[in-house]
Formats: sequence, C-alpha cells, structure tokens
Amino acid sequence: MVRRSEETPGSDRRRERPVQTAKVRGPKVLSLEGEYLLSDANRISIRPSGAGLLDGFLSLADAEPDEVFKFARKWGALGLKRKAAAGLQFLEPLAVWTGLAVRFRALQRIGAELNREHVGTAEDWKTLGLQVPVAVKPYSAIDEARFGLISHVGRLVREAGLYPQLYWNKSTAQWQIEFSTYSSTNLFAVLVLKLMVSIADKEGFALCCGCSRSYIPERQPSAHRRNYCPSCRRAGVPFRDSKREQRRRERKSAKTKKRKS
Repeated sequence: MVRRSEETPGSDRRRERPVQTAKVRGPKVLSLEGEYLLSDANRISIRPSGAGLLDGFLSLADAEPDEVFKFARKWGALGLKRKAAAGLQFLEPLAVWTGLAVRFRALQRIGAELNREHVGTAEDWKTLGLQVPVAVKPYSAIDEARFGLISHVGRLVREAGLYPQLYWNKSTAQWQIEFSTYSSTNLFAVLVLKLMVSIADKEGFALCCGCSRSYIPERQPSAHRRNYCPSCRRAGVPFRDSKREQRRRERKSAKTKKRKS
C-alpha cells in the first residue's frame, strides 16, 4: 500500500518520490440499510488515495448515516465486523465506521498536541480508554503520552493486519517494499498508514484557532498568526475573529484615551 522504490543502476531517469500511496481497494458499498452498510464482496472499488482521504474519514466522527454512506460508497468497505447477507454480500455496522473515526480523530489530536510538547486533552485520552498521562519517574508526562500514542497506533496496525512485503516489480525492473494487509479490503490499512504519516510529520500539523481541531495545512503555519482549517475558513471564522479582535483593540484604545483625559 505504501511503496519505497529506488531507481535502477545506470538509469538517468529522475528518482521517484521515496514514498507512494497505493490505490484503495475494497468491496463496493451498495446501499444504506438502517444501521448497516450493504456491500458486495464480488464487486471491488478501486480509487487513488487522494490527500483528502484521511480528513474525510475523520469527519465521520460526527457524521450522519447518509454522510457515512456517501464516504463509503466512494472508497469501499472497511471489512470490519461483517455480517453475512445474500450471496457474497455483507452488512457492516455504521457504528464501526463512526467509532473508528472517533479513535483516529483522538489520536491525530493527541499527536498534534505532542508535537507542541503538550500531552493532549482528557477527552481525547478518555476516547482511547486511558487517563491523561502524568510523570512517572524517570519519565515525564510527555514521555508517557508518547508511549501511550505509540502503543495505541501499534494496536491499529495489528488490527489492520499490516505487514511489509518484498517483491520484484517486472514493469520497473527493481525491488520494492510494499505494506500489504491480510484483509480483502485495504481501506483500513491505508487509513492507518496515513494517520501514522500525519502524526510523524511535525510541520504538517496545525491546530485550528476556530474549532481547536488539528488539520494538515497547505504550507507551514506561522507561529505569530492565527491558523484556521479549511472548514472554518469556509464558514468565515477568520473574518469573525478579526472583527472581534478589532473591536477589542478599539475598546482598549478608548479606555486608554479616557484615562489620559
């Protein structure tokens, strides 16, 4: 699912990007059936894993059933806690999708906080079934938090059935290392990989000053300016906050002038 490749000796071709994300493959989701998604294991959906995949999945933490269905219809089934239906079809609980998205969101938020040398919120740690990490000699609270994050992400890796695989690519005439999965769908595994990459990329994180959620900015955010996620920008939150700050400065200036007079 993620391949690391090197150019062959003697090639004057430009070196490929060291990390490439493979296409997402999974059973096609057919319909929304009450509290379940109906999928067909005989019909496979294949799509390039674009930059919006992880963000779109995280948004399912607060999504309505039809929003989960819309996302699943685009990317395919997760393949978790399947319930057999007619033929090769199966049902997958909506609660699995939203519950996993809640876990992913908590992990991403904690990762963003740790990259700022903070342990994260009690709410996010509670989502993972843990208490807020505290210092335990000789380890600091940050050390304990990092260990907790690593342990939980490791659990996701095991749940997704991720494993590295070495093979020879005949079309490019080179060795490649690929992260594969034991499951018939790789959506869960691709999401885990994207989550790990996003947590590990310190400069790739920012905390939105509007909704306090972590997001991946298009460029490195300034430490001296407010930063807003795309959703808050679309909602006009930066303009609202700017006007609020302007009124605050005006009130402060008026008070200063009144005291001097």
